[in-house]
Amino acid sequence: MAKLRKTLGSPTEPAVISLMEGMEGKSKETLTTWAMAYVTEKYLPLVAETPLFAELLEKTKDCITGNLPLKEWKGLLAEARKASAAEKEPVREAATRAVVTACGTWQTPTNALGFCFYGAAAMAYHQAGTAEIKETYDMLATKELEQILASLKQIKTAPDEQAARLQWNC
Repeated sequence: MAKLRKTLGSPTEPAVISLMEGMEGKSKETLTTWAMAYVTEKYLPLVAETPLFAELLEKTKDCITGNLPLKEWKGLLAEARKASAAEKEPVREAATRAVVTACGTWQTPTNALGFCFYGAAAMAYHQAGTAEIKETYDMLATKELEQILASLKQIKTAPDEQAARLQWNC
């Protein structure tokens, strides 16, 4: 069996195109808060036994509110990235990368899309196991991307919200 991909989904998929369009006009605060809420609900339970990722989510909230210096938060983000990169089990690897990438939206707003691809992989591997065929993973990933899109559509943008600068490189 071929090595499993860390991310699933394609920038040409209708759900992903709609995600990109839906992210336009939203602030980095809105995108980060939404991404963190989504990963907390869907992917954090897949890695609950590793407290570092829950801590990162909490510290990112503190950073957003100004209660944690950016430099300290960046150190924790880097530590979590290293821990995520060290994961070998596909579900955990994708889920931890989704959490880290969602939190990283605070620094790089386009990470709001990146967490979706990691999350799609995490859910596909979690639901189907790691011995399935590509088409099964693609179908499950598409379903997850559609759920993420539905979540994004529920987010309201304030009229005076400063839109994040999003440049899609995909």
